[in-house]
Amino acid sequence: MLGSLDDFNKILQIGVKESPAAAAAGAGSYSAAAVADATAAISGYKKGTGDELVVYQKVSIGTGAQAGNPWLQELPDPISKATWDNYALISVTKSKELGITLNADHEYYPEKPVLEITVGGTTMKLPCLVIPGMNANTIAVALGYGRNEETGKAAAGVGQNAYQFTSYNGSNVEYHVTGVSVKNTGSKYKIAQTQIHNSYEGRIEVLRETTMATFKKEPNVIPEWREELKEEYHNNANGDFNEATLYPQHDQPGLKWGMNIDLNSCTGCGACVVACHAENNVPVVGKREVLRYHDMHWLRIDRYFVSDATDKDPDNLKGVVFQPMLCQHCDNAPCENVCPVAATNHSMEGINQMAYNRCIGTRYCANNCPFKVRRFNWADYTGADSFKNNQDQSLVGKLDDVIFQMNDDLTRMVLNPDVTVRSRGVMEKCTFCVQKLQSAKLDAKKAGTVLPDGSAKTACQTACATNAIVFGNIHDKESAINKVREENDQRKFYVLEQLHVLPSISYLAKVRNTDEVIEGKHHVAGEKHEGMPASTKPEETH
Repeated sequence: MLGSLDDFNKILQIGVKESPAAAAAGAGSYSAAAVADATAAISGYKKGTGDELVVYQKVSIGTGAQAGNPWLQELPDPISKATWDNYALISVTKSKELGITLNADHEYYPEKPVLEITVGGTTMKLPCLVIPGMNANTIAVALGYGRNEETGKAAAGVGQNAYQFTSYNGSNVEYHVTGVSVKNTGSKYKIAQTQIHNSYEGRIEVLRETTMATFKKEPNVIPEWREELKEEYHNNANGDFNEATLYPQHDQPGLKWGMNIDLNSCTGCGACVVACHAENNVPVVGKREVLRYHDMHWLRIDRYFVSDATDKDPDNLKGVVFQPMLCQHCDNAPCENVCPVAATNHSMEGINQMAYNRCIGTRYCANNCPFKVRRFNWADYTGADSFKNNQDQSLVGKLDDVIFQMNDDLTRMVLNPDVTVRSRGVMEKCTFCVQKLQSAKLDAKKAGTVLPDGSAKTACQTACATNAIVFGNIHDKESAINKVREENDQRKFYVLEQLHVLPSISYLAKVRNTDEVIEGKHHVAGEKHEGMPASTKPEETH
């Protein structure tokens, strides 16, 4: 037994649990023979020369056992943000050695350089992605790809089999090998990425992150900045918020749903993204559509690199920040007042709703959303239309086979019967899993009780392994979400708060556990790295 919660947290912190017997034992005896054996074993280990190739398991595909699951194939990798392929990850330093030009075209366009990797007698050609922070002489390739049609349409022909780079040493399978030769073939291959920019360019209105030492020195930077915004807006509003906006006051006499996301806890694993797909019948669109930025994820996880603006080496990263981004369910929602048919509207519980059968697909709402979290059905991805030609590829463009796989009678059994399946020409987005909220309210009604805090949960909240997502009724002063916000006021911020759209989702700033003190009013360093184009340079933008 681990004892109390404090004991468990202590064990997690130190990384080991000592038994009482071990703690009471002496220092032990010294064995010169054991040290000699260990030294000999280390000396006998094969020496590495040249570049090293590491094969690894991606968060989504893993060993490839579930490669036939299109939800996992379309889940963006936490670091590369790529879908539907494996590739060679290389450092900025290695890219320069291979003659790869890191300019705006390299960042923006999906065509990536193809490398020829040779290990012994095995040669493989793979596209590459340049990732800051990698070891200069390390090349990483994901396992689980290169499957045949027996694994399913989703896996067939996707990527290449990297298992051939592994070896057996008599006791273990080795997933790394040295003496690798690599060259740039000069050809290109398209990789479907959902995020192509690495920095938030000092925009503290979007993301907040700092160091522990800086936070201790200036703990009130975020609340003071929020207060400055409030005072400035209040003064410009002649002391009356209500009279200074075009938006109506939404009466919310009962429930008011809200969410909080702790960036310290988020690992970027993507479990919330897949859970959202499964719960809300979010369609799979395939690689061709992702390449056209027609991906349908209601919830995306933005990834930003953190490095020192004065460091000349862009591979010397200080950290990575993950920020889950979904519909913010604004009280002053810019999407609502531009819809000509009132398909998007505000509920009395603070939810920005979508009436799918009213939507005529103008996409005005997506254009007016500052968070860019709305998704448009460019084709009939789920076979839900009554018009047969909405899957006619001469009209909507070439579609991948995996889309039609998801239209089979068997695969359609994964659809949630409590959620509408959307058709072509319809806008969709996060609904705070309104069907789950309604179910929880009905259960409370049948039980004759007030809706208890924690009984209504969103799919993303349920799937989060680190409890980074807290959801609940913000009108309930004793609710978990109110307690989290009150206890972490010094880290709490709202994205693009200066727009006064009044989001219902708050975030807690990322605090890196280092002794570095970052100077500046808002902990922002705005200088650029040398050696990388301005559009792709990671910056230390705190």
